[in-house]
Amino acid sequence: MIEELKSIRAACDKMEREDEREKMQFREADFGRFDLPKHVGDIVDYLQPLLLPNEAAIYWYLFRKSIVKNMDKNIRFYAKDLCKDFEVISSGSGRAEFIGIKAAIKAVDGLEAKGVIERILKTATKDGFYFSIKIPSEIPMCIDRKKVMDALKL
Repeated sequence: MIEELKSIRAACDKMEREDEREKMQFREADFGRFDLPKHVGDIVDYLQPLLLPNEAAIYWYLFRKSIVKNMDKNIRFYAKDLCKDFEVISSGSGRAEFIGIKAAIKAVDGLEAKGVIERILKTATKDGFYFSIKIPSEIPMCIDRKKVMDALKL
């Protein structure tokens, strides 16, 4: 009888973990094509004013490469991938055609410190570091900014 209870308890625990993982998972069904304008508007209104220029450029780049292109919040990249001259990200000073590696690393660190992106794996794989890109409704500083802006509208 005790063994049966243990197996039932283990099965229930497994179901709860899978249910929680499923709730946290970002799926295409949760992010329809009609949600994209809302998220872009939220980025412009609540997130972009809080970011430095290089951080904003890199966030938009990562947003386009992950959420817009693949409907997936997770992306793998190296900071050097952000510095290629054929990418859209240019130097904040205007002196160079593309962002430098130090500026890219500083911007990625800034985004991570602000809770805009989250490093999922601490070590790099052959494809780069694994990050999760957050939308404004998941970022505490954007939620606070929205509350303040909504209060001012009243």
